[in-house]
Amino acid sequence: MANFFLRLFNAMERSNRRQLIANSGSESTGGNEKVRAGQSYLYRKDGMESEVFEVRFHENVRGGELNRALSEALKRYPYLNTRLVELDGDFYIVQDPVSMTARRSEKLPSLGGISDGYHLVDVTYFGKSVYLSFHHALCDGRGIKPFLETLLFYYCAYRYQSKEPGEGIRKSDQPLLEGETAEPFESAYSYDASKTFPAFAREAFALPDKDEGDTRFELVMPREKFLSACKGIGATPAIFLAMCMSKGIAELYPDFEKPIHANIAADMRAALDVPNTYKNCVRTLVLPYDRQFAAKPATEQAEEYRALLNAQRDRDCCRKAANEMLSLFEKLDSLPSYEQKQAMMSFFEGMKLDTYVISYVGDMVLGENARHIESIHLYNSGALGLGLNAVCCGDKFILDFKQSFSSASYVNAFETQLDAYGIPHRTSGAIGFSTPSDSLMRRGKSQGASI
Repeated sequence: MANFFLRLFNAMERSNRRQLIANSGSESTGGNEKVRAGQSYLYRKDGMESEVFEVRFHENVRGGELNRALSEALKRYPYLNTRLVELDGDFYIVQDPVSMTARRSEKLPSLGGISDGYHLVDVTYFGKSVYLSFHHALCDGRGIKPFLETLLFYYCAYRYQSKEPGEGIRKSDQPLLEGETAEPFESAYSYDASKTFPAFAREAFALPDKDEGDTRFELVMPREKFLSACKGIGATPAIFLAMCMSKGIAELYPDFEKPIHANIAADMRAALDVPNTYKNCVRTLVLPYDRQFAAKPATEQAEEYRALLNAQRDRDCCRKAANEMLSLFEKLDSLPSYEQKQAMMSFFEGMKLDTYVISYVGDMVLGENARHIESIHLYNSGALGLGLNAVCCGDKFILDFKQSFSSASYVNAFETQLDAYGIPHRTSGAIGFSTPSDSLMRRGKSQGASI
């Protein structure tokens, strides 16, 4: 009898999940919207750590105005007021009936669980800071950036009575852009397979530091001074950062034998014909640094890196890379349970890219409200090795060095390169930090916490 009731309960629960999945998606009119682009972030043994934008104002944040701003901003971004439902190890996006609320808390939320209304995006505040936490299964930095800009615009409108948005800020009464909720990895892409594409050995110079916990350093420099230095050698911001960091590492370890690799997070939206999608659409590009490259003048280095990035950003090259990612997602789809999918993805846990990673989310569109904001930072814990997150905020260019060890060697080596270019800067001391893992699953059981 007990088994009968258990089977009945399970059947009713599966039916409930199927109805939820069928009746909505990123938008209320959608349905059966399986997570594809962010699928690989859903099967971590201990969950996926939140990615966090921290916006620091010059004055204390007011919760009333922030919640009014959040309510207004969400009218424009219905796909962020969503949650995930798991069925047979697959995850689907559905609308969340629980309204999102900005809470005053020093503690960052665990996304996807009951404590935050099952949302994959959450807003908290404390003191002078607003924290926007988001899950990479739902979106990437570029996908969440427009929402942050809209949120900040409305907050400043209510808090400081500002009226003029920066060009490009999306208002609450504007419709979604074409393809804003499109899935980039729904089907395979055609491309010219006769082309020769850049190829790099996976193994590169590995930093010798032992993983010992998450630490970050904040480095701030004047935007115009930084961009002027980039222009002076013909470099983009990402190329300039790679040149400085790789040279700094080479000087720290002059006996390096394998190339030093800067792994650049790059947007594929244009190449995949989904320029407006909010969903994850990123691949990694490589900029190698060896002794032969080091001997060249900075202008030649920048020119060579530009050509190398352009070759990797080639439309056919990106579509080939997208198909490789799609193959992984299709393999995951073929497995019948959460446990089997998690077992397959466990192969990737603990892996890291040699030598370091750069992620540049670009220029925050703030308009006249930049004067109210002291800085914006982007960080997440749980990543192994060294990473540089870059944000342009008003008249500042901001770097967060996030690393799984406490040494200041790399930020100091980078500062040495800035000094050589005459770029003033200020750097924080070591900041221990943690962003919490999600609560999407009860670990080890194929039962979603989102029901």
